[in-house]
Amino acid sequence: MDYCVPAQGVRDVDSEALDVRAPIAASPRLEQRFSRQDLLLAHAVGALEDLDILSTPDSGLDEDAWNELLLRIESRLLLFSTTLSSVSAELNCETKRTGRMATLLQSQESRRQNLLTVSSIVVGALTTTVTAISSNDRANDIIDISGSAVSAGLGLAALFWTPSLSFTHTRNLLADVWWRPEHSQTFPPSLWFVLRNKDFSNEQHHSILHNVRARWVDSGYVEDPAGAAPYFGAGGSYTLDELQTRAQMLGELEAAVRLIHQDLQSLLTRVVSATKHTYRRE
Repeated sequence: MDYCVPAQGVRDVDSEALDVRAPIAASPRLEQRFSRQDLLLAHAVGALEDLDILSTPDSGLDEDAWNELLLRIESRLLLFSTTLSSVSAELNCETKRTGRMATLLQSQESRRQNLLTVSSIVVGALTTTVTAISSNDRANDIIDISGSAVSAGLGLAALFWTPSLSFTHTRNLLADVWWRPEHSQTFPPSLWFVLRNKDFSNEQHHSILHNVRARWVDSGYVEDPAGAAPYFGAGGSYTLDELQTRAQMLGELEAAVRLIHQDLQSLLTRVVSATKHTYRRE
């Protein structure tokens, strides 16, 4: 059972139409006070227009209207903060769920390996004992050959058989990162906008999504460029290595999402600084 799926699928309808390619309507005044990442994030959370008004010294707002506008901006930023925390929590839950399945499979494999090893030793011991007791050379040859064959077969089974189990994930956060659709069905639109925009990555050459996907390929997690591995569908048959790989991929994606809090902190810091000197009480 995929217990990591959110009980309520909440969508921010105000962010549904966000387009990475569309220019943002930022005034020269905002561009002087805020970085491009700040303005893009304000646009993503739906606070850019309010931020522009709030940063205008001669906006004509009285104290109540000014405070209401500031509260609206803070509410949008708080909503985005909880969005980051929500997605991070789901990724963390999926990582642990996958890790538990890997531990279960590893435990089953250890028991099977022990059983095959003990069986091989027992067969070898019985073969030696029977041939030592028997005085029939022809029978001893048959027993010796048969015992050796069974023992070797058990050894080969322990060595070459790869265990697997069925593992489902109908809501798959890894899938959209791999296929990178324009609109995600699993990620909130505001977060998806940030993940797809190259201005939020360190070098700003490629988007966060592109970089995460590239690391998966470079690390050898995904060898098939068509994404035929079980990671990007609704689940399937997983080996121990594949479960461990999926857990690693989920962990890396969670880290990328959590790091966006730094962009949010930057915007909040500049909002506090900008609004501190804008409104003057009469």
